Amino acid sequence: MHILVLIKQVPETDKVKMDPETGTMVRSGLESIINPLDLYAIEEALVLKERLGAHITVLSMGPPDAERALRESLSMGCDSAILLTDRAFAGSDTWATSRVLAEAIRRVGDVDLILAGERATDGDTGQVGPAVAAWLEVAVLTYVSSLEVEPTPLSDSPSLHENAPVAADEAPLSENALVATKTVPPSKVKPTAIRVRRLTEEGYQVLQSELPCLVTVVKEIASPRLPTLRGKKFARSAEIVRWGARDLGLDPSGTGLAGSPTRVTKIFYPKVSRNGQRIVAADEGGIEKAIGHIMALFENKGFLGKATIGEGAFALSAPRAAFSASSSAAAASTSALGRSPVVRGSQRQGPETVAVPTTPEFWILAEHRAEGLDIVSFELLARARALADSRGALLAAVVLTSSLSEKDAEALIVYGADSVIAVEHPLLGDFLCEIWAQALFNLVREHTPEVFLAAATTTGRTLMPYLAAKLGTGLTADCTELAIEKDTGLLLQTRPAIGGNIMATIKTAHHKPQMATVRPHSMQPLSPDPGRHGTVIRLACDPLAGKDLPEPSVRLLALERNIEDFENLEGARIVVAGGRGLKKADNFKLIRELARTLGAVVGASREVVDRGWISYPHQVGLSGKTISPEIYLCAGVSGAIQHLAGIRTAKTIISINTDAEAPIHDVADLAIVGDLFEILPRLTARLQQRSTDALPCESLSPSPDTMLAVADAPLAAAALTAAENKVDRTKEAQI
Repeated sequence: MHILVLIKQVPETDKVKMDPETGTMVRSGLESIINPLDLYAIEEALVLKERLGAHITVLSMGPPDAERALRESLSMGCDSAILLTDRAFAGSDTWATSRVLAEAIRRVGDVDLILAGERATDGDTGQVGPAVAAWLEVAVLTYVSSLEVEPTPLSDSPSLHENAPVAADEAPLSENALVATKTVPPSKVKPTAIRVRRLTEEGYQVLQSELPCLVTVVKEIASPRLPTLRGKKFARSAEIVRWGARDLGLDPSGTGLAGSPTRVTKIFYPKVSRNGQRIVAADEGGIEKAIGHIMALFENKGFLGKATIGEGAFALSAPRAAFSASSSAAAASTSALGRSPVVRGSQRQGPETVAVPTTPEFWILAEHRAEGLDIVSFELLARARALADSRGALLAAVVLTSSLSEKDAEALIVYGADSVIAVEHPLLGDFLCEIWAQALFNLVREHTPEVFLAAATTTGRTLMPYLAAKLGTGLTADCTELAIEKDTGLLLQTRPAIGGNIMATIKTAHHKPQMATVRPHSMQPLSPDPGRHGTVIRLACDPLAGKDLPEPSVRLLALERNIEDFENLEGARIVVAGGRGLKKADNFKLIRELARTLGAVVGASREVVDRGWISYPHQVGLSGKTISPEIYLCAGVSGAIQHLAGIRTAKTIISINTDAEAPIHDVADLAIVGDLFEILPRLTARLQQRSTDALPCESLSPSPDTMLAVADAPLAAAALTAAENKVDRTKEAQI
């Protein structure tokens, strides 16, 4: 078995400087380390090597001093290393980087499995892995927390040649590059497939994939080992292969900054300090004052009172239920009239050639899950509606699913879409990247949208880079702001980078569509519009049409929901997190009890996850989850730069820490310098008493989102009724 691990040497995130001219990182003079999540990929490769006798090649792209990271990988137990280094590669965006890496992997040849960390801490995009897979036309499995190889004995697989050369391509090599053609020792087994658990917002997907494929891992998969003395000795004398653009058969003028579809046009430094209120809770009066301010803050945010404690702060399934409630009410209203509020198109069996639309089209990817449409779909509609209006464009919501219900299609129209394109096929019922990307690739090529947005969920951050590589266009990840440039009409995409230390505004000036993923919960959905009407287009599409393989290379075996100790941090309106200040694992009960009382989810700092006090799905930060809750309350968290990067877009931050100098207090809206063991039990008791004193109907009330949507259900029904009276029923759905 031949395993290739992609690694990246990254700078310490608190020591980064940017070149204002090129918008790229100044790497010289920085202390650099192996990207933390790549260490977990290396460890998984080493585990497979010990079990199956695999050969491990580690591959990196970077400046000459990135050789240090490769040597560290060799000291841990990897067998050979290749550095892609060339001045022509400087300034590469993720699209250009993935292209170079893919060409190098082709040259290496005969690779069974490619492993990489889910994201790098400098760019924090998670785009390179899926894009490399797209270039290589292999399956990609992201956010993988466990992996098992399903092997076949070597004797049963005569096609696997012993001593197969690593480099199979015939393009000319530099003298140094010839070292890479050394033979790989034969493996004990020939792998045929892998089975993985993939972390998602709903739980875990259990997937089976044929090999070769590319896997990006999260830290839950393994605990990286330290280098050995024997490994260090080997690493010091090992020869690192170096390849440049010409070694890979690439034109240097088409790589690096010149070959990158996206360009950074502006860099600015975000305001870190919130200048919040600080309370010293050193005595009884201070503790009472702190608790009173926390209670008042929750009440002002709408989480107490009628929209109170209990189930109130969950945003896991409540938003879906909310929109289902409003659309169900609308559907009930129109059903009574026997009419539909939208124009429907007939089913179509495949793509047809149509004229390029004269009016620009903006698209959003609406995520359809088991319970219906996810709230991120409606957040995207709100974001894209303003952009489309400023550009004079039509807005379409694209849904890939086995079957889209009438009420979900109607909800998308009511909440901002001009049209809904439902691509329906049994294979599209569950997210499988290759299948979804092929369906969207055909659709985008046919319709040529100007802008295509998706949420930065586990689906969007996997699918969109894979699709962008196939389309030959750029992609900006995890945007928090979007705007239309007045003079050019181009999409201005602003996102945090380098651990949140900088903000970068990016453009895709010469490639279409302009693509971006948007951070969930960075914008509220629109209220339903009583005057809206639109078109629903249903496409019966076989994503495998024209493919040689009769079935997909990746299969969904199970979806594990309601897993013990699993939390959907990204979907939460309130997160209560604990850190090292809790002192021991058993004290996390204080965090859990407060979270349970508020209906919140439980978060944690990296250090307590590493100590085993709580599981990885709870981790907040660069190597965990980046979240945007309405309220983030943390106790015993110091505020390391990695952690702060994961909470910068939280609407309100409450910190509790005895250390007055803790960095977390600087970014808090309400900073409490006090003992969490004094404050948390009393705060929980006060909230529970508030719940007991409330009326029964109040103590079990839904979240603010749910209440708003339920309150708006009659409005939604009225909107649909009004729309059906305005719709032109003779209008045909245009594909």
